[in-house]
Amino acid sequence: MLRERTILFLIVIASLVLGAGLPARAADFGAGTKLPPSDPLKATIDQGTAGAWYANFKGKPYYLHAGTGNIVGKSNWMELVLVNQGKEKPSFYVYHRVGFTCTVGDSSFFALASMSKQVSQLRGAKTEDLAAAVDKYEIFKYKLDKDIMDVWAVNQKFLREAIQTGKIKGNAATIDDTTENLINFMKESEAKLFTRRIRYIRVTEPKALPPPEKKK
Repeated sequence: MLRERTILFLIVIASLVLGAGLPARAADFGAGTKLPPSDPLKATIDQGTAGAWYANFKGKPYYLHAGTGNIVGKSNWMELVLVNQGKEKPSFYVYHRVGFTCTVGDSSFFALASMSKQVSQLRGAKTEDLAAAVDKYEIFKYKLDKDIMDVWAVNQKFLREAIQTGKIKGNAATIDDTTENLINFMKESEAKLFTRRIRYIRVTEPKALPPPEKKK
């Protein structure tokens, strides 16, 4: 019951603030790439990532919900809602994205879509509809260990230098190369490319309280 209320709370907040716009830097934490490292039409869901997560990053609380249904319930994509509860105005930011999980070599990744449509307009969309609305993907590495999930964002400086020196084709911090070259680049440069780690702890449901004792 607690988990259901948490999910509903995050989705409602997201629907309220999406139209107001987000800081430009909020959408550029991952490696921008025109093509994802795996076929979005054959995506599968990593059930271990589903649920509510909490992180404390530089003294600020972050709440992440990874969902497997609701808006994208007709596909094997996932919804991710990140809430950053800060002291400055606005008092919180909400990032609402859809995407899918994939593997490259021995590592796991989220491929989150930057869409030509708002997520709220994709309710009931099929996988092919979602893929058709993607402008680019943002790639994040993750690793699960029971109730701990480490997530690595991209080192933007390294990515820009790799594009400038011709290690991978692209423009600024967006890769525009073949899937094969993208995969090879991710394998060869993984340690230098994914360096910004945030550790999330799963939010578990509290045990049910025992019923009150009957008065004698």
